Amino acid sequence: MSPTLVEPQERARALLSRESSPTPLPMTARGEPSLLGPPSLQQRFLPFLPSHLQLALSLAARFMELANARPGEEGLGAVLDEAERQAQGGDPEWAKYALRVFIAHHPEGRRLSVPPLRERAPHRVLPSGRPELPRKGNPGTPGAEIWLDYFREDSGLNEHVEAWQVLYPAAGHPDPTSPERRLRPEGRAEVLASLRQQLLARYDTERLGFGMPRTVPLGDYASPINEGYDAGLPGFAPRPPGLSPRDLPGYGVTDHAMRRDRLFTAASSGLLWREETPVVIEHLAQLADTAESNPGSVDGEAWADPLGPYGAHHHLGQVLFGCLTAPQDKTGLPGVLTSPATAARDPLFYRWHRHVDDILDAWRSTHLPPYDVSEGPQVLVRKWLGEGIYPAHQSPDILLCFVKDIPGGTSPDFDGQRWGEATFGGDYWTSPPPSFRSSTHALNTFMAQHVVRLPDGREVTKQHLSYEPFHFFFRVENLLPHEQKVTVRVYLVADAFAEDRRMWLEMDRFDHTLRPSEQAVLFRPASLASVVHERGWPANLLLPRGRREGMLFRFMLMITPWEEQEPGYPFHQPVPPGQRIADMLTQPHLATRNIWIHHVTP
Repeated sequence: MSPTLVEPQERARALLSRESSPTPLPMTARGEPSLLGPPSLQQRFLPFLPSHLQLALSLAARFMELANARPGEEGLGAVLDEAERQAQGGDPEWAKYALRVFIAHHPEGRRLSVPPLRERAPHRVLPSGRPELPRKGNPGTPGAEIWLDYFREDSGLNEHVEAWQVLYPAAGHPDPTSPERRLRPEGRAEVLASLRQQLLARYDTERLGFGMPRTVPLGDYASPINEGYDAGLPGFAPRPPGLSPRDLPGYGVTDHAMRRDRLFTAASSGLLWREETPVVIEHLAQLADTAESNPGSVDGEAWADPLGPYGAHHHLGQVLFGCLTAPQDKTGLPGVLTSPATAARDPLFYRWHRHVDDILDAWRSTHLPPYDVSEGPQVLVRKWLGEGIYPAHQSPDILLCFVKDIPGGTSPDFDGQRWGEATFGGDYWTSPPPSFRSSTHALNTFMAQHVVRLPDGREVTKQHLSYEPFHFFFRVENLLPHEQKVTVRVYLVADAFAEDRRMWLEMDRFDHTLRPSEQAVLFRPASLASVVHERGWPANLLLPRGRREGMLFRFMLMITPWEEQEPGYPFHQPVPPGQRIADMLTQPHLATRNIWIHHVTP
């Protein structure tokens, strides 16, 4: 960082780390949250409300105008002056969000960095410290959700979810060259749908490790909600178990149910309605934008109106459940669901988004053509080395090695590609994994600890999931006498979920050029996984927890044309009729291998 940027960076850090007194919601005379009136910077910032988001993005546009007027450090100073002024006039979360949008999307803003969540808002990542139920209890009871607190309360996970709202604002982000305009990146809806689907798949995989059932969609708006949650965080109210959803002034539970039914009907029929005119859904974005309520909604100019034909089902639903607190609670504080930095802590976040994902997937399953992986490149990933009938999911070309088991593997100058070629290629190309002393058929996870430092100097120890470092080595043969540029894709699924396309986790994806007729050994450190470096998934959560006695998983290696970049490919489309996912293995360019994940005591 240049010396002239030190001061703006320190000012940005100070602003983004500013603590403030909890701001209650505006309340009616009857003590009910009043959320549908005109927004104000003096109110509590609820970014899931379209009107609040619009006002915050207008502030971000103002920051961009200031930066454009005076490029360089002078412009950054003007932006920070304005942000600090706005932060002093009400809830500072408005100015902090707008500044993050400026940093993420403006060339001058990108010169600044955003501190990790645990540094800029340590009071929002503290563990809830709820007493844990005995593991011998019934895994189907609502209280068993406590077993997953380590996952939902992970600092990196919540930072990952929080970033979605900054990188992909529902209403679009201001255009840096013309801040009065809004830009909505092409493919935004597909990317967000894939991110949410992957998070849900991972959460249900964690639940499986405890013998818990999969997440039940929160599609019934009338029944009591058994899951309670008390984050114990300042500025947020707990939700006791057994509460039923309640109306908000001007917007009732029946209003929300009506929009739910319209969206499910649209997903099934493939038609949205703009007044009396049917609109054929040709792309997922049309349905996703309408459910989310943004400028791409079929509601047109009424996209920001929660009472429009399709309303703001996705985001307003999160606010509706986020305001569900004990009737005797008169603080005016909402639950953690209302803040992007804390929403993923609540079990209802996953129930709600499973419901939203079900709407989108109902359209995918009904109206998208089945996936077709037969058009892969001319490469070979072997299923087995022997002849005749071979055991399933035992590919010799998917090799895993603990870093500690590789000679020199922990050295900073370790050349993994060279070591992999010497160990697994050449004369050893036809050797099976068990013949290599450094290869493993099992991976390990464990609970580690880190310290959260609070502004008053206190330190709080928090647990987080981690894994024992390992490397991938893949063997791929180019079947053509000329060069091929391909994309290497790595997926993981719990064996119990292997035939559910929505449960496959995309671990890694990278491009590689195969030389003519090459028998290539590809070295890939797990620490470089694209799910972490491209999608922002926390590095410590790369692997699911597994079980102490071991939990069976399946890796899939798929080689695809490098031009194929669609999010979620190929599992975003339905399985061909009469086929199983396992039937994909007839293709030469993909293979699977079973692997065990053990949760160990370090």
